[in-house]
Amino acid sequence: MMNEFDHRVLGAKYDLFSFFEEGPGFPVWHEKGLRIKNALIEFWRKLHSESGYVEIQSPIMLDKELWKRSGHCDYFEENMYFSSVDKRDFAIKPMNCPGAILVFNQKKRSHAELPLRICELGHVHRHENSGSLHGLMRVRSFVQDDAHIFCNREQLLLEIKGVIRLIEKIMNQCGLKDYHFELSLRGGEKEYLGSDEDWAMAEGKLEEALRDLNYEVKKNPGEAKFYGPSLDLHLKDVHGRSWQCSSVQLDFNLPKRFNVHYFDEKGERQIPYMLHRAIYGSLERFIGILLENYGKDLPFWFHPVQYKILNIADESQEYSKQVASELRAKGFRIEIDLSDRPLKEKIRRSHDELVHSLLIIGKKEMESESVVVRRGDSQEVMKLKGL
Repeated sequence: MMNEFDHRVLGAKYDLFSFFEEGPGFPVWHEKGLRIKNALIEFWRKLHSESGYVEIQSPIMLDKELWKRSGHCDYFEENMYFSSVDKRDFAIKPMNCPGAILVFNQKKRSHAELPLRICELGHVHRHENSGSLHGLMRVRSFVQDDAHIFCNREQLLLEIKGVIRLIEKIMNQCGLKDYHFELSLRGGEKEYLGSDEDWAMAEGKLEEALRDLNYEVKKNPGEAKFYGPSLDLHLKDVHGRSWQCSSVQLDFNLPKRFNVHYFDEKGERQIPYMLHRAIYGSLERFIGILLENYGKDLPFWFHPVQYKILNIADESQEYSKQVASELRAKGFRIEIDLSDRPLKEKIRRSHDELVHSLLIIGKKEMESESVVVRRGDSQEVMKLKGL
């Protein structure tokens, strides 16, 4: 049974997203929900640009042979969707890895280009059993904030630690503090690609990065991906539930399978290592967690309605429109109420909506080129230029 803090209830109440019988597990984003998603993406892009990543966008559908070569069809086929075009079999991508490899391989690469950090906000599709679908937390279609870092062995440790620091920045920006890393290793009767030597080296590098950054090392034998071990961030939500979001995976198999190589200082071919990593993980799941953590009191920087303007005088209507226009030009997310309802009613209605702060404008504010900023029960007069 859903309670009032369930993200599905909040999504419907505040008109953020919908699910339809015509597409079970495939969320449809509404305008306000998309504002939240785009604000997270905008911050992500800025941070990745500053951190030396280049962004790409690979197609949603690629030849099935590519996915056979990568090993995804061997290990993941029951979770994949397929199509056929011109008597040729294609797979809808469940992951973004092959796209990054195609980009790396499309020209001759020098050692001077490493580490090469390729990031992508990839729209992926995975078949989940209908019984496991759960709002935004478990969907069949989502955006994954992937990146693939190609580097040599000497660069591995620094790159892994760089990813962990990037994770810390994003979690801190989103106000999320209750998380820990788990080291997923080989184990059990699963089949894994690669040699024992490769696995020992990869597991050792991930553990060393955790220790260097003073994290507790919690090991999970048998939880590694088929192509390499990983560091997985487990985030605890406001209900005490744990969700896996960020992941750093060290892969020494796909570069060999796809003949990925660069030329070293001597002009000799070398195979790079490949780090797969996501930070939000699934943007859909991450937003679901944020909604349940914050409810309507989302942080200002990604709130879908940062300011709602309440005009309270006929004389100030044009000024209210001017304020809205100027604030939108500055990048703020704005709504405006020009109705003739009493101020108390406008404020009461706004308290039931998904709004961060109110800007109250009347004749006095128009004449002084100011606004009354109201947040909860507190308010202050500010000059328009001060917003």
